Amino acid sequence: MHWAFQIATNLIQQHEDQQTPITCASGVSPSGYVHVGNFREIATTYFVTRALKELGATPRYILSWDDYDRLRKIPKNVTGVAEENIGMPYTKVAPPTDSKTSAASYGAYFEAMFIDDLAKLNIKPEFIFETERYENGAYDDELALVLTNRKKIYDILSRFRTEAANDAEREAYFPISLYCDQCGHDMTTISAYDEKSQTLSYECRNCGHNGTQTIGQHQHIKLHWKIDWPMRWRYEKVAFEPGGKDHSSKNGSFDVAKAIAKEIFDWQAPLYQPYDFVNIKGQTMKMSSSTGNILTLPDLLSIYTPELVLYLYAKYQPKAQFDLGLDDDVLRNYAEFERLVQKAKTSELDEMNQQLLTLTGVDLEQTYPSFNHVVSILSLTANNQAIAKDLLKNEAAYTEEAIDYILERASYWIENDAKTRLVTINQQPDQKTYEQLSATVKEQLEKFTQLLDAATTLGDDELMQKIYDLSDATDKKEKRTEQKELFSAIYQLTLNQDHGPRIPLLIKVVGPEKLKQLIHFD
Repeated sequence: MHWAFQIATNLIQQHEDQQTPITCASGVSPSGYVHVGNFREIATTYFVTRALKELGATPRYILSWDDYDRLRKIPKNVTGVAEENIGMPYTKVAPPTDSKTSAASYGAYFEAMFIDDLAKLNIKPEFIFETERYENGAYDDELALVLTNRKKIYDILSRFRTEAANDAEREAYFPISLYCDQCGHDMTTISAYDEKSQTLSYECRNCGHNGTQTIGQHQHIKLHWKIDWPMRWRYEKVAFEPGGKDHSSKNGSFDVAKAIAKEIFDWQAPLYQPYDFVNIKGQTMKMSSSTGNILTLPDLLSIYTPELVLYLYAKYQPKAQFDLGLDDDVLRNYAEFERLVQKAKTSELDEMNQQLLTLTGVDLEQTYPSFNHVVSILSLTANNQAIAKDLLKNEAAYTEEAIDYILERASYWIENDAKTRLVTINQQPDQKTYEQLSATVKEQLEKFTQLLDAATTLGDDELMQKIYDLSDATDKKEKRTEQKELFSAIYQLTLNQDHGPRIPLLIKVVGPEKLKQLIHFD
């Protein structure tokens, strides 16, 4: 059984009230461009909700935007945002000035992009925007509860720290960020809290303003994350949520939140699934929006189909770290996925792999050209999509939509990440190379030239078999050696290299007459 179906099965067994949807949650901070590392959180939750549906349950999938958090630093790949905005909520900072956007804020700018990216993967959760929740009073009761229990919360947090508790620190502890009424920054020091009126008195270290804010009267207050997280578990009735490796260690964020949930909010922590990092192949540093060291979903979707992107995340156990590369791994990943799809079409898959494919949403009724095959055509045609499309149409196996689905991605990959795959077809016969060939190879080349006259009337497999049969050798090892030498000679004389695409494709792209000119010598 696939891991997402295992989690879904456990959730169904634990869920006593079958009339209420099973809430599965994710959370993302719009601190910058959301990257493929962040996406593992969303993908993990998405797979579980998809599995719940397949098993007949009713999931509720929520994605909370932590957009009421403070801007901590300006990412290196974000320009047009002033340092003076640091300390303000993401939704109170203007969007990057060099961007053409209608977004109202920095947070809304990055949220809108990622929401659009998710839609391309057919992932459409219920989005919750924390600024709206906090500012419309949805969490007022929870804020009051936390402030009443702030010293108890300090004691709980102290159990998970190595530093000794401090009475003065405990007395002054407030597990909230309070944004100044005047300048909007969180550089505030709370001097007093009146529990009866639920009023906080504060001084702003940024602008010097002294003021008060009262719960229920349009306050600008957000709970610290380790308290905010369990608060939302109870508020949203969360049954499942994944969390990153960095939050999942012993005495880490999840352990703290679990204790807060039970002792402050009287709520049992949800079923929790830790997940490991996704890395960029060849880099040792962790992917981070703030450093700009990222791959985004658009980066992946320019090369991979949505189904394949989901496959790359679903095939690994959540606790397994994996790398994403844009090198020849692209060919291997496509080939692996295409083999799995083909087995599904012939009912050869086991339960786990069948469930894996289900999570990707792949359309088993559609037939797509092999990515490797398309890359081979583009490599021979100087990445000319029009020529490649005509050749694929002539194969009469694919719809135009299916061709475009792969062709555009293969072309993008070659242009941006694999230009070395482009080859040049020789324009003149290479007499020098030909003279260095053995008499046996020269004889087989002459036979191959004669075979070209019938090439257009033969199927690819039939043509290949006739080419293999050009060798008269009876010893299997000797026959394989002669075949290899013949193929190498054809590639050298046409492409000036000892390897290339399948011969039938080479004939189609170069053309029988042109090929004859390059390999036939009197």
